[in-house]
Amino acid sequence: MTMRQCIWTACVACGFLPVALVSGCGDETAAPTPISVSVLPTNASLLAGGFQDFTAMVANDPGTKGVTWTITGCVGGAAACGSLTNVTNTTTTYAAPTPVPSDAHLGVTATSVTDNTKSFTATVAITAMRNGGEIAFETFRDGNREIYVVKVDGSGVLNLTNNLASDGFPVWSPDGTKLAFHRNGEIYAMNADGSGQLNLTNNPAFDCCAVWSADGKKLAFQSTRDDGGELYVMNADGSGVIRLTNNLAPEFAHAWSPDGTKLTFYSDPDGNAEIYVMNADGTGLVNLTHNPAFDCCAVWSPDGTKLAFYTNRDGNGEIYVMNADGSGLRNLTNSSAEDDTPAAWSPDGTRIAFATNRDGNREAYVMNADGLAVTRLTNNPAVDWCADWSPDGTKLAFFTNRDGNAEIYVMNADGSGQLNLTNNPAADGGQAATRCASWRP
Repeated sequence: MTMRQCIWTACVACGFLPVALVSGCGDETAAPTPISVSVLPTNASLLAGGFQDFTAMVANDPGTKGVTWTITGCVGGAAACGSLTNVTNTTTTYAAPTPVPSDAHLGVTATSVTDNTKSFTATVAITAMRNGGEIAFETFRDGNREIYVVKVDGSGVLNLTNNLASDGFPVWSPDGTKLAFHRNGEIYAMNADGSGQLNLTNNPAFDCCAVWSADGKKLAFQSTRDDGGELYVMNADGSGVIRLTNNLAPEFAHAWSPDGTKLTFYSDPDGNAEIYVMNADGTGLVNLTHNPAFDCCAVWSPDGTKLAFYTNRDGNGEIYVMNADGSGLRNLTNSSAEDDTPAAWSPDGTRIAFATNRDGNREAYVMNADGLAVTRLTNNPAVDWCADWSPDGTKLAFFTNRDGNAEIYVMNADGSGQLNLTNNPAADGGQAATRCASWRP
């Protein structure tokens, strides 16, 4: 007698009603667990023209057939809604369109191949790159040093400072609403359109080189107000000035960690340049490099776990990387040429742009964050250097003198589509500037 027959006999013997038979006397075979679909990430926020990788997991799929991918919640095809590339049955890459879609419910949907009633939609929010993407830069086109902005297509050139003083070192606030800059030994801030210019330091000493904290609430800067050049921090309105370092040697190239808790800089109190890190209040000072060579210009990875920096410890200039605590030191470029700073991490932390003369002149290159897949981006007998990433990682701005004077160019991340943005006989960036062009966030 089967289990089903046994239960049937028992139920009849007890005089249960048929409805009881239905609820208590079932088949011994358990119902299969239903298929479910999940997607990571579950939501994504992209700039127009940006990219996002998605991965789907299908639970309880007996055929392990995976999913199909579609863009949902949007009408108008790829031009309006974006597109999917690198499609497999578990992964895809979504490419956002250049115009921001008008549909508010845009999503990337994974649907089970085995059971097309099971799906999951990851939501996608797309925002415009402000003003089509803007770059702030220094220029001498008016006979003195001024700060201008230009859009990434070369249009919208605008003088923001428009002052007889010397204005330079433009740095965008993290939210893109303000610029900090240097004017005749003082640090100023202004709105993105040049209005509201305010002297933040207002001190007879030389103050320069302001760097915003990640939350936009503070500015670290260098000053000679107490001796040869120390690091200070102040609130974004100029209040609450605090001295961070106290050393007879000057400190340079300071940079905030992405979480705003630490600052790196380089200094030579022992007679050679070393890279140091300290807490944001100046405590906990640590020498990270400890090498008799020249080490400088550390740049934080976007996730704050690593630092790329320049060193000549191998007898020539190289780009090294180390963990944020100074461990895990590694030569990334490992070339007999001069591989030069500034190094620039891509926004996703997977690549590093740098300059090198390994082809006989200074060119812009890019490599993976582990030093592999080294790729030459520029190929010109001129000097091309100081390449820096757009916020969405799709473009690089760089300095060049290929037109006989210093200009700022922009190119796609693979080196294609090189365009002269400044196109002026004056010095724009390059020799005119002491730092790379500044992309608006």
